Amino acid sequence: MTSKKNKGFLIKMLVVVIATIFAVLITVFRIPGELEIIAEDSLYQKPGAISNKIKIIAIDETTLEALGPYTEWNRGVFAELIEKLNADPDNKPEVIGIDVIFSGTNDSEEDRRFAKAVEESGNVILASKLDIASQVIRSPENGYSLEYYVKEEITAYEALNRVSEPGFTNLILDDDGFVRRAYTHIASEGKIYKSFAYLIAEKMSDNPEKISGLPAVVEIKYSGNPGDYETIPMSKVLDGTVPVSFFSDSTVLIGAYEEGMLDSYRVPINHSASMYGVECHANAISAFLDNKLIETAPLWLEAIISGLIAIVFGLIMMKCRIHKAALSSLGIIVAYLLAVFIVFSIGSIKLSVIFVPVSIVAEFLAFVIVRYVELQKKRANDMQKMLFSMADCMAEAIEGRTPYNANHTKNVARRCMEMLDYINKMHKEKRTDMHFSEGDKKQLYLAAMLHDIGKMDVPLEVMDKPTKLGHREDPLRSRLEIIKLRLMNDILMGAVHKDEAEATILDIDSFLSNLGGYNCGRPLKPEEWEFVDKICASTYRSPEGTEIPFLTEEEISDLHIKAGTLSDNERTIMQSHVVYTDKILGHMHFGKEFRDVREMAANHHELLNAKGYPKGIGAEKLDTMTRILTIMDIYDSLIADDRPYKKAKPNDIAFKILDEEADNGKIDKELLSIAKEIWFSEKAEK
Repeated sequence: MTSKKNKGFLIKMLVVVIATIFAVLITVFRIPGELEIIAEDSLYQKPGAISNKIKIIAIDETTLEALGPYTEWNRGVFAELIEKLNADPDNKPEVIGIDVIFSGTNDSEEDRRFAKAVEESGNVILASKLDIASQVIRSPENGYSLEYYVKEEITAYEALNRVSEPGFTNLILDDDGFVRRAYTHIASEGKIYKSFAYLIAEKMSDNPEKISGLPAVVEIKYSGNPGDYETIPMSKVLDGTVPVSFFSDSTVLIGAYEEGMLDSYRVPINHSASMYGVECHANAISAFLDNKLIETAPLWLEAIISGLIAIVFGLIMMKCRIHKAALSSLGIIVAYLLAVFIVFSIGSIKLSVIFVPVSIVAEFLAFVIVRYVELQKKRANDMQKMLFSMADCMAEAIEGRTPYNANHTKNVARRCMEMLDYINKMHKEKRTDMHFSEGDKKQLYLAAMLHDIGKMDVPLEVMDKPTKLGHREDPLRSRLEIIKLRLMNDILMGAVHKDEAEATILDIDSFLSNLGGYNCGRPLKPEEWEFVDKICASTYRSPEGTEIPFLTEEEISDLHIKAGTLSDNERTIMQSHVVYTDKILGHMHFGKEFRDVREMAANHHELLNAKGYPKGIGAEKLDTMTRILTIMDIYDSLIADDRPYKKAKPNDIAFKILDEEADNGKIDKELLSIAKEIWFSEKAEK
């Protein structure tokens, strides 16, 4: 009997030991981390009092409607805003922070005016951007550690940068894409770079020394949800709707407040809405000033607490029946969470929220863990379904913008799947070593459905431009018709030499009648170029001496496009869609299962010979699935019959062009041969 008791006791003690080890391990390795993050955000991030001294002047939809697209603004707009805000020295803002990087300048009057306005105000903080890298260093005291350093600081143009100290606006994204931490400063190579929010907080603080000792990176308590800070459209300040006295003795933050400007972030205080960058800076400023900072308890201390609680609960379980143990587990969990809340309320020290409850529940009911795994799997499946449906929605939105791109995205995705299925069939037949898993197929499908999402940011007048002149054709025709009438009138009035004027009229008629040929995307013949150049150089001179050029500089530039319908600038704009694709997908958290989707989508215009765009990477950095996506994207573009600037190519011509691309080292020959095999096999079946 004694032996059995000892054995039972030892088994129970073994369970306690295993449960204690389990509790320590899940605390140390933060399992399950996602649930812990959600729980911490829910407990530690609560809206508080919003400082009425911080106001936001927003570059929002109202402002863009009033002032036009942001890319067309000149710096005079900001100069005017600074001048208005500081017009009355007795009622001007205490600090003005502009969350915009004014890099590049043409030394225009507006640029000089802006620099002068900033210099004379003395209260403007500008934004910069740091290119931050990391390196592993070794020291005798601490062993190996990760050190961050600044490779480059992107600041405003020189004249502006001289008159105001910039603060860098880099935000710290956690692995799940949320902004929980903020920089105060970065020390690199003997120089201290202060963050935008920290620099403003120093200017606002009555006691700057109070915040001077903050660590380089701190976790902050958010004061408000997205939209809580008082926000005024920039246009309403410029037009006087909102008097500048409203900003007296306040800190004014100026920044993007419109989704299309791609400056929004996920924040822990509200998982359902994004927060604009300027609001993130406002929350960081409040946190620096009011010491709303979160300190994380040491990992070793949390591990000890988890282990001790597991031991205590295990000893209770050894002596209690199940129903009493259940009540005890509930009591311990409630007591622990209450202690966590009290510790945080008193000292802003953050303890893990769910690791202890999870270990208690796991120790008491093993099936809860099983249920938890099932729920997690369901959640993962639901998230995957949501991700794919979101990709479908995005593809529909892209193709809905223009009738000239109606089915491209879905066609490319379908052909990519056909390609992978065919390669897997070849693998079974031992005709290739290539093979793709279901996970690979899902990744490529997502990448194909999202590869053109950046076109949402490409202006339609560029994406749908059917001719070289585009919308300039009608004004050109009208101008030349008017010049013809003027010449006819000059002939009647005897003001010009009749033969010369009639010859010019014939040239105009010839040019207008053949304008469709000159204006299309095909290369022109030498004699056509000669005639176009003649018209471009022609000018009508009235009897009074007034000169009217036949063509404007923009029209001349458009007509001299060598091939296609896009100018170099328009082509650059069009090609920028992959940059936007990369940037947009950078805001999405794909997780490990879909970790390559963003890279594949962003690289679909890269070529094996490193002459693609936007990064010019070569074969060594382009995986097989990206190469397949590139081939299918080019192929569908060649055979598409819904493009305004070109006719659809027959399949044999399309593959001939692709063969030339492969011969020039641009695309993968082996994969192209498989694509041709698929098409010819389908053709044979038909």
